[in-house]
Amino acid sequence: MTQVTYDHRAVLVDGERTMILSGAVHYCRATPGTWPDLMRRSREAGLNTIETYVFWNLHERRRGVLDFSGRLDLQRFCECAAAEGLAVILRIGPYICAETNYGGFPPWLRDVPGMQTRTYNEPFMEEMARWMRALVDYLRPMFAPQGGPIILAQVENEYANVAKLYGADGERYLDWAVALGRSLDLGVPWILCAGGAEGAIETINGFFPHEGIEEHFRKHPGQPALSTELWPGWYQVWGAAHMKRPPETIAYATARFVAAGASGVNYYMWFAGTNFDREAMYLQTPHYGFDGGLDEFGLPTTAWGHLGKLHRLLAENAELLLENDRALPIELGPKQAAYVYGSGYEALAFVCNDDTEHRAEVAFDERPFKLAPRSVQIVAGGKVLFDTAKVDRKAVVCRAYKPVKVALAKFRQWAEPMPDAQPEGIGEGLEAPQPMEQLALTQDETDYCWYEAALAVAGRQAGEGTLTFDQAGDVLHVFVDGRLRATTPAPLAEDRGVVDGQGYRHEFKLKLSPGRHKLQVLACALGLIKGDWMLGMRNMVEECKGIWGPVRWNGKPLGGPWRMRPGLVGEYAGLYSGGGLLAPWKPVPRGAGKPATWYRTRFAAPKGTSPLALDLGSMQKGLAWVNGQCLGRYWLVPSTEERGPWLAWMLDRSSLGRPTQRHYHVPREWLDRENTLVLFEEQGGDPSGVKICEWK
Repeated sequence: MTQVTYDHRAVLVDGERTMILSGAVHYCRATPGTWPDLMRRSREAGLNTIETYVFWNLHERRRGVLDFSGRLDLQRFCECAAAEGLAVILRIGPYICAETNYGGFPPWLRDVPGMQTRTYNEPFMEEMARWMRALVDYLRPMFAPQGGPIILAQVENEYANVAKLYGADGERYLDWAVALGRSLDLGVPWILCAGGAEGAIETINGFFPHEGIEEHFRKHPGQPALSTELWPGWYQVWGAAHMKRPPETIAYATARFVAAGASGVNYYMWFAGTNFDREAMYLQTPHYGFDGGLDEFGLPTTAWGHLGKLHRLLAENAELLLENDRALPIELGPKQAAYVYGSGYEALAFVCNDDTEHRAEVAFDERPFKLAPRSVQIVAGGKVLFDTAKVDRKAVVCRAYKPVKVALAKFRQWAEPMPDAQPEGIGEGLEAPQPMEQLALTQDETDYCWYEAALAVAGRQAGEGTLTFDQAGDVLHVFVDGRLRATTPAPLAEDRGVVDGQGYRHEFKLKLSPGRHKLQVLACALGLIKGDWMLGMRNMVEECKGIWGPVRWNGKPLGGPWRMRPGLVGEYAGLYSGGGLLAPWKPVPRGAGKPATWYRTRFAAPKGTSPLALDLGSMQKGLAWVNGQCLGRYWLVPSTEERGPWLAWMLDRSSLGRPTQRHYHVPREWLDRENTLVLFEEQGGDPSGVKICEWK
């Protein structure tokens, strides 16, 4: 039985102050066969703890049906951590943000009567309490007092982002959430990040968490300083430029935080992994990025080696760092200071330069120091033990995608029927005077919904005109008389504002002849939002997809009726799995493919052990499956600079103009000797250019 408590300086494990060196590894963003290697490589980099969110949206896709199998086997994941001697921080939420679909909430929550999320709302609190109790019953053997590895648990997440929106009801809800957690009697401390309540340790998130440490100690003098999210990089959304953070600045952030008195850091993300299936939030790519210690495939990066040296140094000196109160700064210059732990020859000093642009020459302990911008040198016994600004050449890792010598069989195709040609008994269509919002029809079990109506063009309205959708999302493919005429242009805004605002307006310039036309629109969701701010600070239950507002031709509203068909015939038929064996696939003509088309091929598993990826550079937008397992959405939209000024310092200009994501992870764990690849292409990509690559 392990006892976990805390004092003003650190988390105590069996009464001993502990330096927490943690990395975020999300179980569902990897495959179970890779978990042991992820844990081993994390331990080898000097980490002693693994952190993960809990993904309610994946465990309970349908209300009352819980799933802890395969990638969702959270207990097995914890056991893998324990096998490597790693503790676990469990961030239950259940709101988790995490760039996951609906911020971790199951989409059915949206349709519960009277629902308002993340505030003092009885329907929400009932569902949250029911889920948390079920989860804890399942995981109870994994908590430290029962001999398991879990030493900290988190309820809610980053509540400061929405606290002003909910006011007193928000405070009341947060107090209730902490009380609910404590009532579960886990025997470990509860934490809250970026927003606090009585009864839980409040932790710090940010690129440089030391910037919030003084405020933390003013607010919470009896709590240790912990960072649940030190961001090594940033996530990737379709159409936006890539962000890239040098390992030197990550090491600086960690060393500077510990120098100022912190006793725990968690890298978010350490291993980011892959958003398989349709599990990513709105606009989030399958590749989860973040420049952590382990790349998308679980292999060490340059940061792994550079940070590993720092972690080992901090672990070796943990007792010295934590036995006394935090050090006070010794000023060495306008933006330079030293923090000293211990005394005499055994003392450990952090000599810091917080200037982001200029080098500094300072004197400390009767010695000169030349400090790079935004850097820390850790010194003991007159020697520099570690310089955050100097990466050992041996730690530098360079990898690239390389095509493998595996032949894909010739692709065959099957055209997705237009809605008026769909066979009876496949899906349930609906007719209404006005278009109906998509999620009410799909419950987010598919990205797709067809909308169909007549478009009458009078003689005076013929020729060039504008087709306007006042409220629609996310991407619309507009077909007129069975031919694709327009698609929503990229990039899309990550935060679009209120659902009845301009952020959901789509306009298309079309040239139409006079007469009665058939308008058919394939609405494509790109994942649900992760937080209220993405809806202009409206509650998440207001999330909408498809078409829910007026549609106009040259300003004149289209009359009804509107016919809606959720999903694709190919999805209902299971073309991506066993149903594909029965479909009448046809040869693919030369040249670019047609829109709304399914493609299928076979290939032998590549030899070796290197991670694999699909090169989809010749395609445009859709979904991909291997052996019935969904790799995720793909979209070859080019990257632009649209990310906001606060991320400008990490902008990777080499990514501009290139596809946001071209290569898509194919887990070897999903492969057999002979394998089936299926693509649903929305716009008309050319499958003949698809390749399988190794990452090495």
